[in-house]
Parts: sequence; structure tokens; C-alpha cells
Amino acid sequence: MKIPYILTPVAIAVALSGCATLPSDYAHTQPHFSLREFFNGPLLATGMFQNRSGKVVNRFTVRMLGHWDGNKGTLDEYFTYIANDGKITHAKRVWYLQDDGDHHFSGYAVGSAGDVKAAKGDAYGFALHWSYNVKQPVGKSYYNLHADDWMYMIQPDVVIDRTDVTWYGLHAGDITLEMHKLPDTAANRAAMTSPE
Repeated sequence: MKIPYILTPVAIAVALSGCATLPSDYAHTQPHFSLREFFNGPLLATGMFQNRSGKVVNRFTVRMLGHWDGNKGTLDEYFTYIANDGKITHAKRVWYLQDDGDHHFSGYAVGSAGDVKAAKGDAYGFALHWSYNVKQPVGKSYYNLHADDWMYMIQPDVVIDRTDVTWYGLHAGDITLEMHKLPDTAANRAAMTSPE
């Protein structure tokens, strides 16, 4: 008599754990994604946030300006959010980044766009992955969210970013972002930091 194999939650979790993608899976791909090279100088990004049902609840642009001194960098981000009702809001965040060597990096951020703690990640080939906790402002409240963030360098000056956002382990939504590295001119630097 055959005993049927029952897929318990533990068995399913073990089976699926082997399917997880690691940054090192992209080690032999090109172009090479350098945190210090890409997030240096002026960048412009556009994106959207989809809630857990997949509905787009806001769109946004981000003007960014990065600067590195050795293995330590800062990245200023200026957000313009557009809600579905047409309401426009602005926020700012400053990242403090560190290239820890051997494909690893870390950092944190502060600002009205949400404070970030304990950001850690790895970059291999064209892919960069990191995870972090963010204290996200929503109206007059704050939500403690976790971000699982993957960036893919499509071309040396174009990166696609996909972030899975969770709240206490529950899926809260997804962020999709397309970033463009701009020519490092005085005009572009000024445009990234000037008021809207």
C-alpha cells in the first residue's frame, strides 16, 4: 500500500526556499552595477506605488544628487508625489551610504519621505539587492514598513527598481521605479536641488 505524500507547510517552504534568487546569481552578467558610480552626480527617476491588490495609488518623480568621498556617499532625494485625485505633495530624503567592499554595502536615511534604518545589500553583475526598514509617513500617521529592493542595470545609465513592501510580514504593495543617470553638468546638478 502506497502512503500518499502530504505537502505540509514546512515541506512547501523547504521546496520553495531553493527557488530564491540571490544577488550572486548575476555575478557573471554585464553591465557591472557599481553603487558608487551610478549614484554619483545627478539622476532623475519616475515611479509608482501599487497597493496589495495591484491598484496604482500614487505616481512620483524623484530628483537625486549623489556625492562620494572614498567609500562613503550621500544621496539627496527630492520626491514629487501625484495622487489619483491630482493632489501633489513633496518630500525629501537623504541617504548616507557606505561601500563595504567585496560586493557589500550598507546605509541609512533620514527625511520627510521616511527614515530608513539598517539598510544592507549586495551588488553582483547588473543586479543590486538590499533590504531595509522604513518609517513611512502616511497623512499624519507613520507605518513601520520593510522593503525588499531589487535594482537591475538595463544600460549603464538606466536602472529599473522593483521593491516589495511588507507591513509586519504582510504584503502591503509594490514600488516600480525607473532611474536615469544624467550628464554631470552644473545645470543638471542645480536642477536636481532647485525648488519645484
